[in-house]
Amino acid sequence: MRLIFKKGKQLEFLLHFKESQNAKNWTDLAKLLHVSPNALKEWRYETASLPSKIYSQIDPSGLYQHWIIEKRKNSWGQSLGGKNSLSGRNVIKIPTDSPRLAEFFGIILGDGNVYVNKKYGAYQIRIACHPIQEREYASFISDLLKELFDLKPSLTRRGLGLYVCIDSRELADYLIQNLPGLKSSFSYPSWIINDSECLKSFVRGLIDTDGSIYRLSNKNPNTIRISFKNVDKSFLSAMHKALLKLGFHPSKLIYGNIFLTRKADTGRYLKEIGFNNTKHRKRLSEIAPSYSGQIPGQTDLNGETKYIGL
Repeated sequence: MRLIFKKGKQLEFLLHFKESQNAKNWTDLAKLLHVSPNALKEWRYETASLPSKIYSQIDPSGLYQHWIIEKRKNSWGQSLGGKNSLSGRNVIKIPTDSPRLAEFFGIILGDGNVYVNKKYGAYQIRIACHPIQEREYASFISDLLKELFDLKPSLTRRGLGLYVCIDSRELADYLIQNLPGLKSSFSYPSWIINDSECLKSFVRGLIDTDGSIYRLSNKNPNTIRISFKNVDKSFLSAMHKALLKLGFHPSKLIYGNIFLTRKADTGRYLKEIGFNNTKHRKRLSEIAPSYSGQIPGQTDLNGETKYIGL
């Protein structure tokens, strides 16, 4: 059973529970609820209705029950999608192994979701973005999808989130077959781990979606830290392995995080890998302006953003 809350109340409900549990962040709350961070993100953005079993776990006394305006069977959305979907008609171009494909794989594993329901004929690839901070990045992802697979995605605003969406059975099948980590523990395809440029692009895709950057000391704007956080230990181990292979000195796993802290490492990361997510670029220019000019492909002669690898 899925529960439909009055607009804005599902997020309020989850925020209230997060505060009551003293959870430091949404990733920790996902761990507490034994759900994926992407599922929790969709509930926060109110793009997906809350399962009744999750509601019962969070609110056994029913304090928020009066904000529930409708109850629906679990299959209602899939059934509608199956009747109206043209997903089987989207024929894709099969891309060659390349840094561009590696970056897309990192993006999908970071903030993407591949939904398949064969019973109702529903096949959807969806990548979540912040509707304000990552709107430009959503356009970048859309262009990447067009280039790699010759498909035109849609940018869809749902609830409090912005999504890059494609309904395509062929793309869903391709990703499940070619990207370990979607349905099982992650392991590197040989063409990524054995090619430094592909590996850098893969790392960039993951950091752009599941990473963050911040200043270590307010007294010294040149001390920054780049972090990667994920609840999946196979992703964390894969990131650690990748950074070591590329010659960096990542930290050990600390509460589901991996950090790059050495000044030589952070400076080299910005120069050799950088960000295609403009959210991180803007953040860097705010906290450490002296570093912002080091990102490859940051601006052209007109001051417009140029993405790495384009």
